[in-house]
Amino acid sequence: MKVLHVAPSIEQSYGGPTQSLAGYAVASRTAGIDVSIAAPRCSAADLEVFKAIAGPVDLHLFPSIGHGGFVTSPDLVAWVRKHARQYDAVHVHGLFNPTSSLSARTAIAAKTPTVIRPFGTLSKYTFYHRRTPLKHVWFSRIERPNLTAARAIHFTTDRERSEAEWHSIDFSGRAHVVPPPSLDSVTREKSAAHSDDGIVLFVGRINPIKNLEALINAWPIVRSKTPHLLLEIVGDGDESYVNELRERVRLKGMDSSVIFRGFLRGEAKEKALARARLFVLPSHHENFGLAALEAISAGIPVVLSHEVQLADFVERERLGKITETAPEALAESILEVSANLSLIESVRTRGADVVSANFSPAAIGQLLSKMYQAAMEPIAERASI
Repeated sequence: MKVLHVAPSIEQSYGGPTQSLAGYAVASRTAGIDVSIAAPRCSAADLEVFKAIAGPVDLHLFPSIGHGGFVTSPDLVAWVRKHARQYDAVHVHGLFNPTSSLSARTAIAAKTPTVIRPFGTLSKYTFYHRRTPLKHVWFSRIERPNLTAARAIHFTTDRERSEAEWHSIDFSGRAHVVPPPSLDSVTREKSAAHSDDGIVLFVGRINPIKNLEALINAWPIVRSKTPHLLLEIVGDGDESYVNELRERVRLKGMDSSVIFRGFLRGEAKEKALARARLFVLPSHHENFGLAALEAISAGIPVVLSHEVQLADFVERERLGKITETAPEALAESILEVSANLSLIESVRTRGADVVSANFSPAAIGQLLSKMYQAAMEPIAERASI
């Protein structure tokens, strides 16, 4: 089976979507699926990191115009138009960007079985918190027809699937829940080397959706009760927004206990995880929470907002605490987990095993294979099932 993935970015700063795409490439190989990836060009450093994570994969990179959600690559779309029929399925990642949206439309027009992964963008939060009129127009003219015609819709959690229902699109027989795999193969070594320096750790894109304002607002309460804890924020984002957060920290008099580490990768990121006492992710909306899964795999308990869709797994497996994000509630949750030595020890000793049992590349590879096989079934045969 040959599958072409189309992604709007493979840059490391793109965060979870890039990491999960690399993970899906690894998982696919365990199921005997040949993977090609088409994406806009990135820096040599980003390309090197992506290849190191994804392993041997057939990459096709193209020049692009713009950045972020507005990046477009006419050359990439033209290449998909020319080559889509050479693949058994085309797996398009993302909505609301020209690269993904136009590639999906092109693959559908070529009558190649097309799978669309929405990245959580079908939620009401996505539609109503930013650029609402533009999103509604774009959705009605481009995304809705694509989603209606796609052979499969790839959700990463059951909750994401449920959040999409308000659009009244019939996903019957086409909705597949396939979470990203965990690729951390050295978690036991990291857990054994865990130094626990009293660090409360955030890792992710520095973006308003991550709700770092709530964490910064809660931090003076945390420090007033546990002065030895430090907050480390790992990641990068828009410079003006990062500066706003830094100023918020300064105005609260927390400069000495809040450290902005910037974007870390490889050994530097592993060291940050190894020093952490707990991980916190207070997002307004989080399609999965891959950074939280990585923390658990490294033996670190997590504090997540209810809007992080990994929360159900964390609650079921007793791997941390799910919290409201008002300053008092978030601070109380951080303090509770920080003081819960039995929880800390439990996650340190069993976190890697729990993650592996649920998100191994082999298990996810089988789910991917089933999804592609379903997408490839003739429409008449699908209707008769």
